[in-house]
Amino acid sequence: MWFVWVMWGIVTISIIATIILMTGKGSKFVTGFNTKSTEERAQYDSKKVSKQAGIFMILIDVGLIALVSYIQFRAVPAIQNNTISNYGTEITIVSLGICAYIILVAMIAVIRGFKYSKK
Repeated sequence: MWFVWVMWGIVTISIIATIILMTGKGSKFVTGFNTKSTEERAQYDSKKVSKQAGIFMILIDVGLIALVSYIQFRAVPAIQNNTISNYGTEITIVSLGICAYIILVAMIAVIRGFKYSKK
């Protein structure tokens, strides 16, 4: 189904963003850091900010890959075979669990902030 390829495209874009962050050159893409004043940004090591965001993005990428893989290899065949009613509860629970994992990682990233990125 076409929407699976759209989801894999989103995962690919996310992985590219992770690579940019992990190289230490993506601090301008980190929300919250790029909106700080020049004086506030000078207090932080931009490479550390970028790498810290990259680490959280790796965890989110793992969740996205798990979610898209599960949908492609479990939900789509159930839809195509018209047996989705047999797997409806399982698909819902697994998909919500993976989404909860992604949200939890994002919340931890927000709570942690730039705490360990000061110069």
